[in-house]
Amino acid sequence: MSCRQSKEHAIMTYTDPVHYIVADARTARILHHDSHGMHTVETLEAGTEADAAARFAATIASRLNQVGEGTVPGRYVLAAPAHLLHDIRARLDKDALDRLLADVPRDLAHLPDHALIEHFDIPATGWPAKT
Repeated sequence: MSCRQSKEHAIMTYTDPVHYIVADARTARILHHDSHGMHTVETLEAGTEADAAARFAATIASRLNQVGEGTVPGRYVLAAPAHLLHDIRARLDKDALDRLLADVPRDLAHLPDHALIEHFDIPATGWPAKT
């Protein structure tokens, strides 16, 4: 491979600095977007107890409040059914709310990774730098 080919490959590679979270009452996925598409980097699952689905919003919010630990995203977009989205947002701390770029009130958790990108309005020039 020549240097020119290496440079062309480097130019074509894209890594989105934003993470995407898709959730429903039973599962949540944290996804990363790059030039090859969307990829799940972490999955959260509700327990099997009778009230597990009701507590799952708190579990998701707790994970998003833990910035800097593992795959917890810096800036992120959150997609969930409206009632779950409301419950998650109510439990986010100020820092996590500040890092939230957009929310999508839709249930996308049943979709495979490769089908998710079309449901997010990603700016053509990328997400703006946080000031």
